[in-house]
Amino acid sequence: MTRWLVPVLVLVGAAMMTALGHLSFNAALFVPLLALGGGLLLLVTLVLAVLPARRSVNFVTLAYLLGGIALAGAGMVRGMSWRFDRVEEEFAPLIAALDAYHAEKGQYPEAVAELIPAHLSKAPSCELESEPAVRQGLSDGGYYRKGPDDYGITCYTIVFWKYSYNPVKKYWYGWD
Repeated sequence: MTRWLVPVLVLVGAAMMTALGHLSFNAALFVPLLALGGGLLLLVTLVLAVLPARRSVNFVTLAYLLGGIALAGAGMVRGMSWRFDRVEEEFAPLIAALDAYHAEKGQYPEAVAELIPAHLSKAPSCELESEPAVRQGLSDGGYYRKGPDDYGITCYTIVFWKYSYNPVKKYWYGWD
């Protein structure tokens, strides 16, 4: 029974951690713990492989555990990247509309509503959750005007992690 139970439980655990990485900031905090646990498990495996008692050690179970830890860590990191990718996709039309508006009028709009319907069909939203929370200071979908020739976009992706767009350098970056 343990022959198939350990691999199945490891794979189920890895799948659950991958799903949590998509949904929860707290799950992403497990990545360093998983890396530390995997490193310790690898060290123990190497020590046991050198010792004369290696014949009594089940290296297959250790390999499954290491594989599960690697899968869970990779899944959680990809889950966080997936949220950032969604923000970029959501705001690509807004960035194009802002550039067109600036080329036409010589300045950026005070609010996203000025772009609708001439440059933009609908205002993008930072809220990736099913029940959006109210975020202080970012009532215009993450867009804010810094001046006539400068603006910014900042979205809270998970809890306090922010993902911002730099219009001068034309790239997105994450920070907290």
